[in-house]
Amino acid sequence: MDVYGYVLVDGERFEPEDATISVFDIALLRGFGCFEALRSYNGVAFRQKEHLDRLERSAAALNLTLPPQDDMDRWVADRAAVGDCTVRVVVTGGTDEKGSGEDSRFIVFAEPLLPFDESISLLPVEAPWHPDGAVSELTGAKTLSYGPNVAARFHAKAEGFGDALLVGRSGNVLEGPTNTIAWVSAGVLETPELDLGILASVTRQAVLDVAERIGLPVAEGAFPLQRLLDADEVIALSTLRQVQPVTRVGDVRKEVGPITRQLIAGFRDLVREETTQ
Repeated sequence: MDVYGYVLVDGERFEPEDATISVFDIALLRGFGCFEALRSYNGVAFRQKEHLDRLERSAAALNLTLPPQDDMDRWVADRAAVGDCTVRVVVTGGTDEKGSGEDSRFIVFAEPLLPFDESISLLPVEAPWHPDGAVSELTGAKTLSYGPNVAARFHAKAEGFGDALLVGRSGNVLEGPTNTIAWVSAGVLETPELDLGILASVTRQAVLDVAERIGLPVAEGAFPLQRLLDADEVIALSTLRQVQPVTRVGDVRKEVGPITRQLIAGFRDLVREETTQ
C-alpha cells in the first residue's frame, strides 16, 4: 500500500514497513474492531468531528475504549495535513479473545486518493446479512467485518458493473458496500432511512444539508428496488466518491440530470467552505 510519510500507532510514529500489530489481535483473527476513512482537502479533513463521533459510537458498540478526544483529533489532523488524501483510522480489538479491548491499537495513516470514474454502474445484489430494519448490538456500527460487502462488490465487478447495490430480504434498497444511495423522483431527493440499519454516512448528511440549502425536498424511508429503478436520477454518496452519478442499475440506464449536477456543485461549495483555512 502506498502511504504518505509515517504511520501513527497510538500516537507513535512508525515507518510504514515497521507499523505492525500482533498476529493474535482479534481484529485479524475475528474482524473485531472499527474504522473510519476521512477525505482531506488541501490538508484539512472534511467533517472530522462527525467521523470521530461515529467512530466513538462504533467503539462503544464493541466495548472498545478510545484514546482521549484531543489525541484523536490531533493524530487525524496530523495525517490530513499532508494535503489531498485519504486518512484511514483503524481501532483494533486487541489480543484478548474475550473482547475486553486489552492491547487495542489506534492506527492512523494517510494514503493517496484512489481514482474514481465520473459515473458508475450498479448491480442489485441481495444482502441477507444486512440488518434491513432488524436491530442487533452492532446495528449502524462501522466495524472491520466487511467480508460480505466486499464479496458483493467483487461479484458485481465480475458481472461487468462498477459496484453492487445491496437489496434487503424485504426487497428494500439499502446501500452500497461502501456507500450510501439516493435518487431523484418527481423533484424529490429520496434515500433509505437510517432505521433500516444502513450506515449513518457523513457524506449522506452533507448532501442532505446541500439539499436543504437549494430548497430540494427530501424523503427518507423504506423504498422497494422498483422505486429506484423508476427514478429520474440516481447518485452514489461516499467519503471518497463524494457525489457520483449512477448511469446504470442492472439493465436500466440512467441520465445524469440537472439535480445531480446541482448536488455535485453544492457539495463542492460546502467542502470548500468547511475546509478553507
